[in-house]
Parts: sequence; C-alpha cells; structure tokens
Amino acid sequence: MRYETFNCSPGATLQITSVDGDLQITGWDRPEITAKTSGNTLEIQKGDDGCQIQCDDDLILYLPCQVVLEIGAVGGDMDLRALEKAVKIGSVGGDLQVNSVGGLEISTIGGDLTSRSVQGSCQIDRVGGDASLTNVSGDVQLGAIGADLYIRDVGGAITAHTGADAILFIHPLTGLKYSIIAGSDILLRLPLDASVDLNLTGGGMDAVRVDFPDVELGEMHGPCHLTLGQGEAEINLTAGAEIVVTHRAEEWQSMAEFGPDAWNSRDFPGVPPIPPIPPIPPIPPIPPIPGMPGLSEKINERLGRRMEDVGRRTEAAMRRAEQKIRAAEQRQRFSVASGGRKNVNINFGGQPAAPQAEPVSDEERLTILKMLQEKKISLQDAEKLLAALEGK
Repeated sequence: MRYETFNCSPGATLQITSVDGDLQITGWDRPEITAKTSGNTLEIQKGDDGCQIQCDDDLILYLPCQVVLEIGAVGGDMDLRALEKAVKIGSVGGDLQVNSVGGLEISTIGGDLTSRSVQGSCQIDRVGGDASLTNVSGDVQLGAIGADLYIRDVGGAITAHTGADAILFIHPLTGLKYSIIAGSDILLRLPLDASVDLNLTGGGMDAVRVDFPDVELGEMHGPCHLTLGQGEAEINLTAGAEIVVTHRAEEWQSMAEFGPDAWNSRDFPGVPPIPPIPPIPPIPPIPPIPGMPGLSEKINERLGRRMEDVGRRTEAAMRRAEQKIRAAEQRQRFSVASGGRKNVNINFGGQPAAPQAEPVSDEERLTILKMLQEKKISLQDAEKLLAALEGK
C-alpha cells in the first residue's frame, strides 16, 4: 500500500496516465492532492504546470476541485465527484459514475455510465452498456450506446445512437435540435406546452403512438411528421421498434428509471428474484518464492482482491439484468389513457411476451465464474453468457 500527499495549485493540470484497477476521484477545497493505492507502484512526476500519476492497482485521489483533469486509461471502474472543470478521459474498462463535474469528454466506457449533474457539455464516443444522464446544462453527443439510454433535464442539443431502448424526458428549447436513433423502442415524454416539430420513424407501419391532446394518428401511417405548438424546436426520432410520445410523467418515469439507484427500489410482483451467486472457490495460495521474501504474499493478496472484484462486478451485472426483467414486465402491464379516447396498450417490442426462461442454475453460474477465474473468458463474455442463459 502506498500513500502520498503533496501541494497542488487549483488551476494546475493533473494527468493520470494509467490505473490498472479502480479509480475514485473527489474534489475538495484544499490546495493539495492526496493519493492512496493498494498496489505497490505509485509514480508521481511533478512539473511547473501540474503533475502526472501512474498506478498499478486501485487508486483513490482527493484533489483541488478546480484542477484540470486528463485521464488516460482506467482498467476497472471509475467514480468522479465534485470537480468544477471539464474532465477528459481516454478509456474506462468498467463502469463510470459521475456526480457534479464541469463537463465530460470520453472516448470509451466498457461498462455502464451513470451521470448526475454536468455543468457543461457531454461528449462520449462509445458506452458498452447502459447510459443514464440527468441534469446536463450543455449539449449531449453520444456516439454509440451498447444497451439502454436514459436522458432527463438537458439544457442543450442532443445527438445519440443507442442499440436498445431510449427513455427521454425533454423540455424542448427554441432553436435546438434533438436527434436520437434506437435499435429498439423510444419513449419520449414532453411537457404539455411543448413547441416542437416531431419527425418520427418507427419499425413498422403502426409503430408510432402519440398521447397528446388533439393529436390523432391514422392507422398504418408509417413515418410521420407533426407539430406541437409553434414548432420552435426540432426532434427527430428513429426506432427499430416502437415510438411512444406522451405528456404523462410520473408513471412513465417510474418505469424508465434504471441504474444503481433503481436496483431494489421498487417491488414488481410476479417476477421471482434471481438466486444469489454461489461463492467463488478460493485460489490455492502461491508457495513462498526462494530468494524473494514477501513476493508470494503480495501476489496472493492481489489475486484475492481481483477475485473479489470479479465477484462484485458479476453480481452487479445480475442485479442490472433482474431490474430490466422487472421493468419489462411492468411495461407489458401498463397502458396510457388518452383524453377522450380509449386506452392504448403499449407493448414495447411489438410482440407477445415470451415465456419466462428458467433461472440460471448454481452449477451454470459456478462454471462461468470458474472460466473467469482461469482467464478463459473476459468479464464482458461472462455477462453475455449469463444474459443468454436468462433468455435475455
């Protein structure tokens, strides 16, 4: 374990070239940086305009909140909090959680993105999992999202492409353009007084549904264009399946929430819980290495931490899968009541619900975890296998 504290001016530039494990960064009002790692290497190069840091394991940093932060590669998960300047990130191998930063510019996130409060723009080239963004004051540009997308309270324009569902709560602003492409469904909530031109293209001739007063769409209409209010903003939606536009907020929002804050937050009856993951078998300890006292203990310690990390991330993936299953069940039961018209049942996906798959057995999970332990598959491959076994 290494620990170091050194002075740093608020306007300095901090470059973190690489962190092999997890990275946690929190801003504070002290003119100093405190670095702590559980690994053996903590390289710090100090210069006139800032410093560079490199670490071979998990790293925790406390630094002045006005530091200009540039991050190269993080092997595990990452957590950013209370930073006033925009943050540039090359790649994050796992999940990224953000709470209160001045802006984001990111190349690649291997896992999920959860962002709350960005006082600037947000530009991300690729997210391998889900992306959840709330309260972004500037523009949002998302190149490719591998799974679901959730956006709420954005003060600028939006451009996004997601491989699965897109859940949007937008207050259109005059002169701004919002363009979202989704491989599956799009759910858009607008305020009743929205003034916007809507261009909607679903996955079929009857795939677009609009729940707004005085708006009627004919059957088998295909792509459609309609104007709400004076049409002062522009929204373009393209979905591989259904598009639903509504002014109703509360029940839709309760269905749309996902991410760490939503796990176990609501009870969806009728959906059995996923059984707990069995413990990972311990790795036999490495015997003492002649002539190198203490090295085997360090290796054993690092292997133990890595296996704990694999188990934790696999459990998190299973919790995300369970939450999505429950949300899908809720969507199938939910209907939108249109003013003066009959209820419209909304079935995301456009097909009858498939029979629920058998739960994954403990033996199947243990086999996957053993493959992880033996490095025969990656964590991403393990998550895909678990999802496939669940029938997702």
